[in-house]
Amino acid sequence: MSLEIGFFIPPVPPSDFIKMALRAEEVGYDFVTCDDHMIYPFGAPFGEEDQEYGIHDAWTAMTYVAGATSKISISHMVLIPTFRGPGLLAKMGATLDLFSGGRMDLSVGAGWFEREFKAFDFPWEKHKERLKREREAVRIIRSLWTEPQVSFEGKYYKLENAEVTPRPLQKPTPPIWIGGDSRPSMQLAADLGDGWLVHGHQPHELNKMFQAIRRILGEKAEDFGFGSALFVIMGSDPDAATRKMKKMISPAVWERFQMAGIKHELNNRISGNPQQCIDRIKELEELGMTRLILIFLDPEDSELFAREVLPKIR
Repeated sequence: MSLEIGFFIPPVPPSDFIKMALRAEEVGYDFVTCDDHMIYPFGAPFGEEDQEYGIHDAWTAMTYVAGATSKISISHMVLIPTFRGPGLLAKMGATLDLFSGGRMDLSVGAGWFEREFKAFDFPWEKHKERLKREREAVRIIRSLWTEPQVSFEGKYYKLENAEVTPRPLQKPTPPIWIGGDSRPSMQLAADLGDGWLVHGHQPHELNKMFQAIRRILGEKAEDFGFGSALFVIMGSDPDAATRKMKKMISPAVWERFQMAGIKHELNNRISGNPQQCIDRIKELEELGMTRLILIFLDPEDSELFAREVLPKIR
């Protein structure tokens, strides 16, 4: 598999959201993606707290993007099946895949932001329990996309003679990516997914993680996807990029980043001048990475990246 490059669209007003998606398609990204949250955890990284925008529904926003574009694929980072239920999510996914001409993949995760679960009365459970719930959801979705009728009785979900017709355009199913860095997420990806998506690791860490899941997969690893999301901040060198990042992110938002436990992800960003970014991405590709999601901390960096980096990593 060749490396697919995805552009992450941050929480912005609709006109900016669609503008970013169209620009991503124009400059040659393979797919676009966005967060799935009921309440945005991080505030406004590039402004004061009173400028917080919130966040749109991920599925609705990306469905609009699918209608406004013609080539670029549609993804999410990552969808929480608990928010919609696996049956509805399977129906929505089949419909979007058909209407987009087979440009959808399904990326799912267990969720981590406790506040939004409790605020909207979704069940908040320990991590192990959330992964078990996600496992049932993925089983149901894949079954609904491949079987004439599905009856299922698990701990969390129940279906009786359920069906999804018409089926998705992509056969046997749209790609299903499992997000999450934990060992149970890795096992779920190996058992039921087409790819594993992690977030914010150095190349040597990714190498260990990818080798671990390859041992589980065995021969299936040849057709399996290995993905990561990484922050990007550009500058004349990594130190200059770091100084720029610290000036841009407000103290309150920085504190939220720390509370969310993503200091590690920020420290392991792609950073520096265009050639340093190219070298880092080439290193990741040599590890066998097949999917890379780029999260630009400075929106203006995306244009420099499109001019100086993207053409050289295709």
